[in-house]
Amino acid sequence: MAEKLLIYGATGYTGNMLVRRAAECGVDFVVGGREARKVTALADELGVDAVVLEVSDTEALHTALGGVSCVLNVAGPFSATAAPVIDACLATATHYLDTTGELDVFALAHSRHEEALVAGVMLMPGVGWDVVPSDCIALRVATRVRDPQRLRIGLLHLGGVPSRGTLRTGLAVMEHGLFVRRSGEIVRTEQPTEPPMMDFGRGPTRCSIVSMGDLVTAFRSTGIGEIEVCSAGTRSALQLPEGGLDAFPEGPTRAQLDAWRAFAAAEVEGADGEIARSVVETISGYEYTAQVGILIAQRVLAGHFVAGFQSPASAYGVELVTDVGGRITDL
Repeated sequence: MAEKLLIYGATGYTGNMLVRRAAECGVDFVVGGREARKVTALADELGVDAVVLEVSDTEALHTALGGVSCVLNVAGPFSATAAPVIDACLATATHYLDTTGELDVFALAHSRHEEALVAGVMLMPGVGWDVVPSDCIALRVATRVRDPQRLRIGLLHLGGVPSRGTLRTGLAVMEHGLFVRRSGEIVRTEQPTEPPMMDFGRGPTRCSIVSMGDLVTAFRSTGIGEIEVCSAGTRSALQLPEGGLDAFPEGPTRAQLDAWRAFAAAEVEGADGEIARSVVETISGYEYTAQVGILIAQRVLAGHFVAGFQSPASAYGVELVTDVGGRITDL
């Protein structure tokens, strides 16, 4: 099996950033996607091979994965692409990474843990901004108290503008309802009458409960059975412009990326009532995704992985978030 990476969904906004980062880092990779014209043009520009396929084409997908050791899936919505790609990865002993934040995809990957162990491969959804910073900061606070019992994770983007793909996925996630983890199980919930408050290093900030993959990854990395995730400004960030989704820009401009700061905070309570809080600040979500996604792929290609379903922190520790410039502050 070649120590090569397939980046599927390479022609989208996030995918394009990832392939260019991979080229900068000297990664041996293949670009893949559904639209032949776009995929081959990108491959020709970068001087790499191209794979054009639909993930529903099992034979073509198996053939493509037979020539690589790891796939980085960047083709959303991941609710449609993750299952067939994970199936193919398990059948071909190929490592699976993606950049999703969709709760159902994390739950799916977690459910295939035993199969991944047998295949000797790692399944790691969420190798981007969501959920690397939040997973690492969750593990950080969990180690700061004795016998951690309850965990709340907060997300904040200042100056950030979602891409068209992120907006499409975010709106779909919101339609599925709200979930938290209680007594170790993921259960449906409602927005509390009193909104949760999180400190991102600037004092208490009003948030709303959101259903994110952290309900799975934080449980994997910390073992805490009571988890909720909240976000500041989620609904306003996901407002459609006049003209609908097609009128939304493909992604942030260079100026918007430069102005963007992202924060992930975590608060944990121990059995004795002790509370610990930490926050990590990063560059824009998309640039951070490009950097950390390729870093994780490089580690996998080099043989540094843990078989089975893993979260970023369970496989690579808290230090992963700072390896690409995240700044942690204990509050």
